[in-house]
Amino acid sequence: MPKVESKPAPRQDCGIPVGCAREVPMWKVALDNFPVAVMFVLGAAIVWPITAVGALVFLGYCGLSIVLFWALICPYCHHYNTRACPCGYGIMAPKFFKPRPGRDFKKVFKKNIAVMYPCWAVPFVAGVYRLWADYSRPLLAIFVAFCVIGFVFIPLIAKLVGCRSCTMKANCPWMS
Repeated sequence: MPKVESKPAPRQDCGIPVGCAREVPMWKVALDNFPVAVMFVLGAAIVWPITAVGALVFLGYCGLSIVLFWALICPYCHHYNTRACPCGYGIMAPKFFKPRPGRDFKKVFKKNIAVMYPCWAVPFVAGVYRLWADYSRPLLAIFVAFCVIGFVFIPLIAKLVGCRSCTMKANCPWMS
């Protein structure tokens, strides 16, 4: 008798009409998450001279925003409880949150993605302010690195690596 692998049944109730049967290797999950972590640290470095407590609060918020993403968005996703999620959230979210079937994933995503915006906006605004108020070349280098990683590199990794082979990218709110 041939060995049959047990995989979770596809979730057809999430508003995404086509399933994604791929398994994302761990190196791609790391590639997706490492620049985000670097961006968070650079963001804290930008905020630190303004307020050290604010920089620590910012880092705490960044961590919390990922957990909020798992809670508010992941339980509705087709990748929930699978290794198909390029961020690895499909495996992490089920450890803490139960699935919530019956809602359109695109609507849930678009409604709740704003939880991540401060991770990009706070350091950007703080960086612009600091460059205006107290310009220095090291600050400029940190700010440019933050912007390149946050606004160019992370979206490119998502588009060219994480989402490239996903069969549901045409229906995904991140890519559409």
